Amino acid sequence: MADDRGQPDAGRPVRVTADAGRELRVAVLGPFDVRLGTVRVELGSNRLRTLLAVLALSAGETVSVDRLASAVWAGDLPDNVRRSVHTYIARLRHTLGAEAIETTSLGYRLRVEPERVDALLFRRLLAEAAPALDTEAEPAALEQALSLWRGQPFEGIESPALHGADAAHLLDLHVSAAERWLDLGLAAGRHSELVPEARRLVARHPWHEPLWGRLLLALDGCGRRAEALSAYERLRRGLSEELGTTPSAELRRIHAGLLEDQAVRAAPITPRQLPADVAELTGRDEELKRLDGLLDGNTSVCVITGTAGVGKTCLAVHWAHQAAERFPDGQLYADLQGFGPGESALDPHDVLSSFLQTLGVAKHRIPVDPQARIALYRTLLAGRRALVLLDNARDADQVQELLPGGTACMVVITSRQGLNSLVSRHAAALLTLDVLTHRESRQLLAGRLGRECVEADARATDEIIDLCGRLPLSLAIAAGRATAAPSAPLAALSAELRRVRTDVSVLATRDARTDMRTVFSHSYDLLPAKAARLFSLLAIHPGPDIARAAVASLAAVNRVQADRLLDVLLEAHLVAEAVPGRVTLHNLLRTYAHDLARVADVRLHRQAARRVIEHYLHTAYRATRLLRPEALVIVPSPPAPGVRPERLACRRQALEWFQAEHTVLFTVVRQALRNDFPSHVIQLAAALTPWCDHRSDWRAKAGLHEAALKAAEQLGDIAAVVRARQIIAAVTIDLERADQAPA
Repeated sequence: MADDRGQPDAGRPVRVTADAGRELRVAVLGPFDVRLGTVRVELGSNRLRTLLAVLALSAGETVSVDRLASAVWAGDLPDNVRRSVHTYIARLRHTLGAEAIETTSLGYRLRVEPERVDALLFRRLLAEAAPALDTEAEPAALEQALSLWRGQPFEGIESPALHGADAAHLLDLHVSAAERWLDLGLAAGRHSELVPEARRLVARHPWHEPLWGRLLLALDGCGRRAEALSAYERLRRGLSEELGTTPSAELRRIHAGLLEDQAVRAAPITPRQLPADVAELTGRDEELKRLDGLLDGNTSVCVITGTAGVGKTCLAVHWAHQAAERFPDGQLYADLQGFGPGESALDPHDVLSSFLQTLGVAKHRIPVDPQARIALYRTLLAGRRALVLLDNARDADQVQELLPGGTACMVVITSRQGLNSLVSRHAAALLTLDVLTHRESRQLLAGRLGRECVEADARATDEIIDLCGRLPLSLAIAAGRATAAPSAPLAALSAELRRVRTDVSVLATRDARTDMRTVFSHSYDLLPAKAARLFSLLAIHPGPDIARAAVASLAAVNRVQADRLLDVLLEAHLVAEAVPGRVTLHNLLRTYAHDLARVADVRLHRQAARRVIEHYLHTAYRATRLLRPEALVIVPSPPAPGVRPERLACRRQALEWFQAEHTVLFTVVRQALRNDFPSHVIQLAAALTPWCDHRSDWRAKAGLHEAALKAAEQLGDIAAVVRARQIIAAVTIDLERADQAPA
């Protein structure tokens, strides 16, 4: 991993004009270097270099004028900031090409792939290395990332903004990655290979003692103990003369081992495997507080669950970064791929093998016997204060063997399943995420698009939020669409998203991990056949919710079977039970279920639609007979096979049923009319009329018989047409009287 990898050509810099037509690359991890193809671009002005560096650090994303000006002019801003920034942007365009920088409503965007900016490529490689389960892949990714460094970041640029927090953050990442790479090499016994790089690293970071410790271990490991002792002495003198301090306790321990001619062993490796933190987490304040509260209690396992796209991983990773200092012995992370295509779920024994190697166990020393492997894992973590983040678990069996034995470690698991057995067996805390509030959804869009953009068209913003169902993933997809077309108004995006009411693929992306339909399919594909059938049938019910008793008729099963199937869907978070006994579907999941129903057997789904209508018709008839025994009600035809009307025993139960099903009943009438069940519409109108009379709800009664009139006209039933018109006329008189009555 030589320090001069990727070193720019030392030849004479040349000016490149807009017609060069070559690919742009920007390097800031060392001397500032800009290339179009293989040709170096010279930017003579420090302000131009600063401007390009700031744009490059946000490659592909809009950077505001204020942020650019703050970096370029520090505290001495010009009188007309916007005009001055535009002037320098124009100069950059002249050099890089007119299409290199795009103007948006919020600022400017550099049109360059993030991987062509070395700092962004460095971060991506670290993100890939952190959760790697292949112990060969992790050091390779780390080595590739470290090879991008050629010196101090932003050399050749004078900007307090860049040399402050930005440079410090990059340096911290560099040191952490270097330590991890050295640790893996020491664990693998590659001492001779590590010495040259360790020497370069301590030269670059002369007072970073953990790097010196790794240099001493590498020298000793390849039989160069005298050099190790000499290196320690140089550091000791330097610390004393320059800083007035002494070496750390760990360095003194290593030194003592060298003097005693003992084989010096490395301290236990401290894993730092967390993926990159999210830039900004919207909402979830209460959930973060609850996770913090677990640290001071007796709970050592927490399951974060919720439907697909609700933000379980984002919450877990964000909290893990915030709480990292509470786990001084490190953080282990694995994406268990429990909800991915096909048989993608990881074998827990493979995850154990990766964790053991991360903890310093050489690959050839990992036990073959599964129980011995588990025992070694728990032994290594015994008494250590570490965090284990198990992401995207399919079920409890996948994580059972990955739980440490003691209570010193904290385990956070994310899953679309509730993993209730962990709650009962391990007293795990269960944290169920709901969709965002409307206010939080607006904050998420404002964070991605800018507050001005969101507030410029509040109506379109509200519609986008409603169409996305306040689901973080769908909102992020919508924000991505808006960012990709910054000149288009939000109203155009909301108009495009309206199709999501009938086709969830409107929220498609190129990445299967963030494609809404694909994300939903990973939950659906794991369902047992009967539960999957019920999920698609639920789209037939008009909503907004459905009672468990009605589910039995919908699926043509008995109540016990219906409850079991619903529990499977509830466990998978494909439905929710907002109130006991009634389940709902998120609007995007309902659309997805409709998509499934469209490709299913039309005849079977029409039979299910009829069963739903007849469930409410026959139950309403029973309820009406209890509520108004004297009322003239059409006796419905016998129910279809599989229909199981509710057994109401008294007037009180009838009233309670009408009250609970009031909204659903009127949607069922409209659905029956749309789906060509005219005789059912007429019978439902008759059965529901006494309930409307009981409530003096004349408008609802009028609506019922207007639907009955249309149905009677479809059937050519003259008597039913006359009856409907008579009732509508009478209701119209009642409505006029009500409107004229004194307030």
